Amino acid sequence: MTVDFAFIGAGGIASIHLDYLADRTDASVVGVCDVDESTAESVARAHGAEAFTDHRDLYESLDFDAVVVGIPPFAHADQERLAVEHGVDLFVEKPLALDAATPRENERAIAESEILTQVGHMNRYAESVQRADELIGDRTLSLVDGRWWCGVPDTAWWRVADRSGGQVLEQATHTYDLVRYFAGDIDAVHAVGGQRVNTDVIDFPDATSASMIHENGVTSHVSATSTAVETDLTVDLVGDGFQLELDPPADRLVGMVDGEPVEFEGGGRRYEREMDAFVEAVRTRDGTLLRSPYADARRTFETTLAVNRALDAGEPQVVEQ
Repeated sequence: MTVDFAFIGAGGIASIHLDYLADRTDASVVGVCDVDESTAESVARAHGAEAFTDHRDLYESLDFDAVVVGIPPFAHADQERLAVEHGVDLFVEKPLALDAATPRENERAIAESEILTQVGHMNRYAESVQRADELIGDRTLSLVDGRWWCGVPDTAWWRVADRSGGQVLEQATHTYDLVRYFAGDIDAVHAVGGQRVNTDVIDFPDATSASMIHENGVTSHVSATSTAVETDLTVDLVGDGFQLELDPPADRLVGMVDGEPVEFEGGGRRYEREMDAFVEAVRTRDGTLLRSPYADARRTFETTLAVNRALDAGEPQVVEQ
């Protein structure tokens, strides 16, 4: 079976998936939608697909098996719900929206359907993450400490909170997702933040620090900043007999387990491996291949919303489930 894909959004992260699918013999791109007409037409032409500027027209005009939604947070409207209505499997990039209501409504619709879903938390497919999971096994995890330290992206909409949701929601969500992956769902969030460097560049904190308590008692912490000179996207895992440091972009894991050193380096194919899983799931209808289904990813999204609320309120916030 060849999986026919449509794309809603053809820039940024979508281009990574488009390029990878172009090299596969078991997948084809039949439709490309982008609000920028020239982008839609040029990308569609490169993939032998039809071009659209309105996603509703794409759904009504084409038959396809799966859709990839890769659009900015502020642009989410009915793209996912239309996938449910048309019975096509859904791959959607994070973050899921700017508000809580849209993802909750989408999750309810998905739950009542038979479609398969995957959200682009690609770090779950890093070989180093899987190796850390294997090494920890049933050991007791005590602390998870993550960082998303980088500079300010060039993307104009990213710099405006009303369009990106800020760094926590748009970028550091990857770190919060790994925290949840290892430590489980979160009860409450305490967070502080400030803006001392990028005062004329962004309209949200350029440094944040969030501490969390998980339902199972694990303690976690995530710091994020857009003022870093060097990028640091690492996650530390500490518990009974182990201390590990994960670097998902480098697909590297180092540390100690039971006094023995750990050094592991994966193949660095996070994006490819998550798309491999999605294509295979669509082909075989095996949802167990999908490590970040929509319902689970919404809980990561709710975590980042709670962090933003805690930053605004100056007091702890409950993570809605």
